[in-house]
Amino acid sequence: MENLHLETFKAEAQGNGWPTKVEITNTEWKLKLDEPIEDGGTNSGPNPMQYFTASLAGCQNEQAQVVADELSINIEQINIKIEIDLDLSGFMGTSDNSNGSYKNVRLDTIVHGEATNEQITSLGQKVDARCPILALLRSSGCNIQSRWSKK
Repeated sequence: MENLHLETFKAEAQGNGWPTKVEITNTEWKLKLDEPIEDGGTNSGPNPMQYFTASLAGCQNEQAQVVADELSINIEQINIKIEIDLDLSGFMGTSDNSNGSYKNVRLDTIVHGEATNEQITSLGQKVDARCPILALLRSSGCNIQSRWSKK
């Protein structure tokens, strides 16, 4: 049986109609989510998908630091570019649901530091396998293309 290391993350949100501005409360930070003006919002904050994409970048970076430490790789900097293709048919109501809406993820990660190409490849494989947000996308059936390279 696996040993679980369970941690619970919480948020409370309050939305006040359209446009779709939401504030995440009951945390030490006040987060605002909104939509761009062209989508009916006021552009007072990132939209939910921008937060999700940023969460993936943050998770990849944090996991890379953990794995680099385990592999004794000295990372000076990591540059992560992410693109996520999302089918909005379910969201827009032209499909019954949003299952399978994440189509493609493209990750391009450049690692700066004292490491060989082989070490960077190993680092990338381990990070991609262990990042919980990437695992969520993988389990949704999303096609993931990840490239790790050395600067």
